[in-house]
Amino acid sequence: MINANDNRKRMVVLFATIFLVGIGFSIIMPVLPYYAESMGASAFQLGMLITVYAVCQFIFAPVWGAYSDKVGRKPVLLLGILGYSVTFILFGFATQLWMLYVIRIVGGILACATMPTAMAYVGDTTSLKKRGSAMGMIGASMGIGMVFGPAIGGLLSSISLAFPFVFAGLLALANAISVYILLPESLANENRVISKVERASLLDGLKTPLVVLFLFICLGSIGESIHHGTFALFAEQKLAFTARDIGWAFTAAGIVMALVQGFLVGRLINRLGEEKTAATGIILMGISFGLFIFMYNIPTSIAFMAVFSAGVGLMRPSVSAAVSKRTVTGQGSAMGILNGYDSLGRAIGPMLGGFMLDRGLNMGYYCAITISLLALLTLVIGSRITANQGEGSFL
Repeated sequence: MINANDNRKRMVVLFATIFLVGIGFSIIMPVLPYYAESMGASAFQLGMLITVYAVCQFIFAPVWGAYSDKVGRKPVLLLGILGYSVTFILFGFATQLWMLYVIRIVGGILACATMPTAMAYVGDTTSLKKRGSAMGMIGASMGIGMVFGPAIGGLLSSISLAFPFVFAGLLALANAISVYILLPESLANENRVISKVERASLLDGLKTPLVVLFLFICLGSIGESIHHGTFALFAEQKLAFTARDIGWAFTAAGIVMALVQGFLVGRLINRLGEEKTAATGIILMGISFGLFIFMYNIPTSIAFMAVFSAGVGLMRPSVSAAVSKRTVTGQGSAMGILNGYDSLGRAIGPMLGGFMLDRGLNMGYYCAITISLLALLTLVIGSRITANQGEGSFL
């Protein structure tokens, strides 16, 4: 058994790891649209650049999750971080648009090993009662990293548009070294799966009582990634925002997400349950999409981004905690399936958002509002169907 003190040390190292992943991920958020534009990308091509990354995550996240049930969490976590590091450094040295696509594909295949494995690590080392709060802390660690990342990326872009990518890759390399030295394995040999590793079937996920959660996270991710994929170009066209302006808006989002996931989501889950907390999150996210249409300066972009990130901060850890508590398969497989549906949404959203932005300035957000409403209806109606089947009501 792991004593409480040792487990706290493990969690500190894991949260620090996710914090650094958050910085690396968010450093590029205010820069990527301008970097791709410098190589001739349209809004749709930018969306496709984000989509190909998510498609690879959709395909491979369930594989890595299941693989971590067999070989342990630490080696898979290291693989994901190292893949992230190498591909981001290469991304910074790309000179043509097609190179960006190739590097993003490889990066998507490898980097998607990180989050499902980290969540499975939490599932290995926390009790059911504390799991919601622990999942919230994973999200908070990512959120705190995203506080610093956009501001750093915006500032580093003054050196060159490529430099933030190289910096993020080097940061990930340092992260991998710290994980190798400091983070012990969480999955004991006797608890590992000995059968052949197969990709966890997303179709099989539709045959379980967790189907409502899987569909909900897919729709929620579509709406979220429509915003992430098009906000910079939307703000540039609407208000002539620069990469630095976008960086401050995303920094505000990170602050709010860190506060919500670190201090609020665990309490709400314990008080309301996972599904009601997730429903609150998707409502806030949908409201924010309507607000963005009326954005008229930097302060309003920061305020509306805060509403958006509060919604995401409630939605994601709630669904992760619910799946972790209720799965009857391995934690890695369950989190792999969840991340697969999450990645499917992230694959659809940027492409759809870029297409809609090319049709009209506000069209992407009209689409995101509709998707958010569908997600809410899926959660509410699906919970009632599940209740009628005798599997317990969600809402």
